[in-house]
Amino acid sequence: MKITLTGSTGNITKPLAKILIGAGHQITIISSDAAKAGAIEALGATAVIGSVTDAGFLTTAFTGADVVYIMIPPNYGAPDLRKFMNETGKNFAVAIKNSGVKRGVVLSSVGAHRSEGTGPITGLYDLEQTLNDLEDVDFKYIRAPFFYINFYALS
Repeated sequence: MKITLTGSTGNITKPLAKILIGAGHQITIISSDAAKAGAIEALGATAVIGSVTDAGFLTTAFTGADVVYIMIPPNYGAPDLRKFMNETGKNFAVAIKNSGVKRGVVLSSVGAHRSEGTGPITGLYDLEQTLNDLEDVDFKYIRAPFFYINFYALS
């Protein structure tokens, strides 16, 4: 199976890629950092470098995939985090629709069933709603708790 993963060499994507490659799948990993291409290729995956804020790039990266794994990257410096998450979610939706992908796995969060009152998780509520509006695409949402390891990026 051809699977495209967002999340570069992060705490979920890297171990996930190792498992999927070990199971014989063809893996493409999206990263915004060209310096990580070598590490991605060392895993046995194909690296594609670009931004999740670019729907055209995502469409190209998703084309030909049987499944995509998407997650909105942490962006603690965004002046309006929910707006950033909504724009990124819309880019994912456009790319999925235009690339013809029919299945996706989405990293969401506990609490993403609530539209308000959950802080940054409201952006994941919006993401789920945006993706659910796509016709003929099956999504599985992983509503995980917060990953405190993400705070290491702030140090």
